[in-house]
Amino acid sequence: MAIKRGLVILRKMTPRLLKYRSIRKRILQNKEVPKEEIEEEARKFVDTMIELGPTFIKLGQVLSVHPDVLPQEYMRELQRLQDEVPPAPYDQVKEMIFKEAGDIIQDVDPEPVAAASLGQVHVGVLKDGTKVAIKVNRPRVEEVLKEDISLIRTFLPFTRLLLDAGLVEALSLIFRQFSTRIFEELNYEKEAFYTSKIKDELEGFRVKIPRTIKASRHVLVMEYLPGFKITSKEALESFDRKNLAWRVFKVFVYPVLKGEYFHADPHPGNISIDQDGNIILYDFGMSGYIDRETRIKLIRMYVTISRGDPIMLVNVLDQLGAIQPYADRKLLAKGFELMIKGIKGIPVDQLELEEFNRLASEAFFKFPLRLPERIALYFRMSSVLEGTCRMIDPDFDFLPNLVRLVEEEGLLRLAFVDEVMDYVNFLSTGMKERMLKSPQGEVRNSRKWVGIPIVAMSIPTYLLVGDVTAILVALLGLTVTLSLP
Repeated sequence: MAIKRGLVILRKMTPRLLKYRSIRKRILQNKEVPKEEIEEEARKFVDTMIELGPTFIKLGQVLSVHPDVLPQEYMRELQRLQDEVPPAPYDQVKEMIFKEAGDIIQDVDPEPVAAASLGQVHVGVLKDGTKVAIKVNRPRVEEVLKEDISLIRTFLPFTRLLLDAGLVEALSLIFRQFSTRIFEELNYEKEAFYTSKIKDELEGFRVKIPRTIKASRHVLVMEYLPGFKITSKEALESFDRKNLAWRVFKVFVYPVLKGEYFHADPHPGNISIDQDGNIILYDFGMSGYIDRETRIKLIRMYVTISRGDPIMLVNVLDQLGAIQPYADRKLLAKGFELMIKGIKGIPVDQLELEEFNRLASEAFFKFPLRLPERIALYFRMSSVLEGTCRMIDPDFDFLPNLVRLVEEEGLLRLAFVDEVMDYVNFLSTGMKERMLKSPQGEVRNSRKWVGIPIVAMSIPTYLLVGDVTAILVALLGLTVTLSLP
């Protein structure tokens, strides 16, 4: 079975890798590659990922936020993987639903209301008559993931025959992160934990988050909260678009700026709004944790971009671990400066995230940068969120709204203090290094001349007294010379 599956993967993926190698090589050599050619190949690449099933669909979603690996056309096409996932037949998931939650469930609607790469959602009824939403793993998804991950791990070293070493290294890192995190998303007990944490962080917002009724490893039973999809005609005609986009943006970015846990999958299918204007969030399977240091660096990064400071931008990226050790920092800063200046007639503080992502993608793709795990999920979230907000309000600008939120929450001071501390630490380190005593080798070596005159005295001693005494004098001189520091 594994051999057959391996042959299928090789047959479908090898042509796509060869074609991508050609595109990448020309891009890195600054040769012109027709946009239509890249877009067509990106479509074929994504179609292949869908054909290969859950593992590759999920891996494609991860790759969709890695501009250090793929050009913008590929990442944009990979966004399709959020919506174009066919559900599994109900007969294949019914047994699992009643096996793990049959003690409280009376009935289930066979037609799913949502389908994703790893699971799908059905509406059901509890034994007390309460309407609920039931999320269940796809059939055999864990076995499929384990088999595919084992095969990819086997094939990965051989990609060095097709792809350049830098790309293979980046793909290996992404795959290691993917293979360790993916099984966490299958565990709905973990999703219930994230749901609870983010619900606490959004207390006070006009936000509804489904209450967890029962969570097992493969089945999650939640409060049923119906609403209009955030990008539906009903939602867009019933509420002010600009205000709605701002509210959605704030709901997802606020936990990153002020909390620890954040919802990392803000595509339209996971966001609704009810008749009273309350935003409803679903599906917390892809959630992230952010520590205080990383949070402050991200705030600094956007503030630095808004004021157009390429040197400090490189400095912050370096602190985030986003720059390869061998990178020329000065050259990288010059590259960012040229790209920022290349946007003629657009003030930096009005830079739209779409344009910034394009420029940043080029930088990650052409320069020796990397996207470390601790910020990869945040960048994915911000990229998807920008697209969702633009679907609500076509004039939505990510970066100015982010700076606005940072100002409203009083976080500019944190960024400023962190930057000042960089200067203080730099100066302090320099001063401390100058306080270290210099080696005293030159002073110590200067005393060795004392034995030289004694050795010289052995010559006249030989002429006047004889060879034995002369040898003794010479030995005395050598002894003094070697014994002194």
